Amino acid sequence: MTGDEPLTADGNNLPGGPVIDFWQWSMSSLLDNTVRGLFAEYLVARALGVTHAGVRVEWDAVDIVTESGLRVEVKSVSFLQNWAQTRVSTPTVSIPETLAWDAHTGRYEPASRRQADVYVVCVLDVTDVADLDPLNLDHWRFLVVPTRVLNTEVPGQKSIVLHRLAALPGVTECTYTDLRDTVETVGTP
Repeated sequence: MTGDEPLTADGNNLPGGPVIDFWQWSMSSLLDNTVRGLFAEYLVARALGVTHAGVRVEWDAVDIVTESGLRVEVKSVSFLQNWAQTRVSTPTVSIPETLAWDAHTGRYEPASRRQADVYVVCVLDVTDVADLDPLNLDHWRFLVVPTRVLNTEVPGQKSIVLHRLAALPGVTECTYTDLRDTVETVGTP
């Protein structure tokens, strides 16, 4: 889709604009938790050079598979939220073991595990709303976490606060421009 496609009914284009109007209406706040997560996946896919692979697959076992075959799970956290806050949030990252679902077969794997080889945690690292610009990638930092580190250091844990995750041995922080090389280096056993 390009965004120019019209909504139709009874074979006629409906007044009010094309599908891009829906995208703008529903996806314009990059601070919204769901939209920020999708945006983070896009940023990582773009940095890893895999946006050409087509439209993302909702509910696939992992968010991204690199050209080298690394399976990447993308997480997004922020100190600021889309609602009124009396103080900044304490970012927490979801890291549970899951049953993998294969979008191509429609089947689940029988055993739970962490599906990815590596996690990329995208941190919108701004604490003052006046400075907030999610489109400025200098406002983001990226933690690259090998799944083997999670399995060793926090086995069975379902979530972890950001500062504790960042302190785990083997976690590498990088900028957006270094993300591709860092993922390949850290994610390869």
